[in-house]
Amino acid sequence: MALEQALTTLKQKGLTIEEVVHDNNASVDAILTQHGILSSKDLWHKCKNIMSKFKEVLQEKRRTPSDCSVEAATTIAQVAVFSIQQLKDFCKENGLPAHDIAYKLKSWIYTCAKNAAARGDTTPKMLTVDVQNAADHWAGNHDTCRILPGVRKCVVENWPQGRDCKYPEGGETHKVVKDFLKKYLTKNKMKFYLRARENFISETFHSVINKYATKCIHFDASHTARLACAALDWNENICREVRAVYNRVSNDTAVRRHARTNRDLVAKTAIWKAQLKSRVFV
Repeated sequence: MALEQALTTLKQKGLTIEEVVHDNNASVDAILTQHGILSSKDLWHKCKNIMSKFKEVLQEKRRTPSDCSVEAATTIAQVAVFSIQQLKDFCKENGLPAHDIAYKLKSWIYTCAKNAAARGDTTPKMLTVDVQNAADHWAGNHDTCRILPGVRKCVVENWPQGRDCKYPEGGETHKVVKDFLKKYLTKNKMKFYLRARENFISETFHSVINKYATKCIHFDASHTARLACAALDWNENICREVRAVYNRVSNDTAVRRHARTNRDLVAKTAIWKAQLKSRVFV
């Protein structure tokens, strides 16, 4: 396997590998365990996958027959059995967050993991309690919020019971969310996110590699040189100055349009190309 070869080569060169961050890959995790290397998984991928999985659960609920009518429904899970348009209309009329929970869940997990990393947690116990607390927190029950560390203290823990909650405590929606979190956010799964690692930088570098050595073409003789050019390009432009930061609303067709933060960077340079030309191609 490529990972085995890479680890062997790096160790032969005298490098000590303490931790590897990867997308949720069981085979990679097994190899790292065999080599005694700490295995961490990408936090942002986990948040997106959990959001997608929760949407699938709601889709299954929508396919489940129900005896209640749209007018009689009082929770998200009850109205989810009807058509998407009926769901949108009912939630709009009654002020219910039809798709808000999935998006909130993504940011909730991300924040919990970042705080666990800031605390320096070595066990996933508190992180698991924190992420699973979302179900009760959104139902207006802040009992668990009161026992969490100060850095993660709920700012609304003193609210009256049920005030500004997303769904009634003890209702069907509360049960669905709570069961989902207990099933998919266990201690064994959250232990990989204690350091809140993200590998977006390596993925960005991979996009630069694709400019010089695209996957659809086999470069036999020039592959190493192309990788070197990609590294030179990356190193020269990775720390470009930020000229401005602004927010814009996305134009996608998602159910909930949201603002995205954009950064206006200075233009890329290609000094390395001129130096390479002057030193090599003379």
